[in-house]
Amino acid sequence: MINENAPLPDDIFAKLPGAAAVMSHAVSVDSGRWQRALSARKLRPAEGKLGSGQPISLTRKEVFDLGDQARTVANAFQLLYYSLAWGLGTRAPRLHQRLDSLAGREENAGQLLLDAWALVRDGAPTRNAYGTLTSNRGAGRIPWFGPAFSTKFLYFAQGSAAQPRYVILDQVVAKNLRQDAWPQAPTAGWWPETYERYSRLLDRWANQATERLETARRVRPDEIELTLFRRHGR
Repeated sequence: MINENAPLPDDIFAKLPGAAAVMSHAVSVDSGRWQRALSARKLRPAEGKLGSGQPISLTRKEVFDLGDQARTVANAFQLLYYSLAWGLGTRAPRLHQRLDSLAGREENAGQLLLDAWALVRDGAPTRNAYGTLTSNRGAGRIPWFGPAFSTKFLYFAQGSAAQPRYVILDQVVAKNLRQDAWPQAPTAGWWPETYERYSRLLDRWANQATERLETARRVRPDEIELTLFRRHGR
């Protein structure tokens, strides 16, 4: 179980990147592969940079901007494509299986994405929004879109102006939390209440970091997440 009272690790505090570095954090993507894969399955085409057919670089800010758009089914799919593309990068492992699964259940998937997006923007408890996309036992309600990608969708659904409450959780971050706050952290299948505790921990650490800085700058929880992702074992 996550120890929500664990203190902020000194090595994490020392390497906080700042909000600008979080927003500019970029991942390379082969948009041509995406374009071909979506077309082959007669799925909605990707728009903007992801529909260009060229090698591109996606920043967190660019995906956040999609979270600021009107909540429609069409926009929900664009937000899903972009958050997934950003998470998978150029290699895009198992992209075909993921899109095969999506092609077979577009209507259901669209409604789940809209429901989760609405909960995020309405400030619902993190476990409720996460539970819309993930079962009580940590299985993705849209097959091949598991808990790690659920947290990415929720994270970007907050939009660019929000102080993030829904934070990305993946196997790398979970492993790098074992030494400080989550000794038996699993690397997949996190339950809704687990994600809620994780989100509270990172918010608490962000508040501790803000106090330690003794400046006007407010540390974002995703600064903690990115630093954990980049952390190397001590």
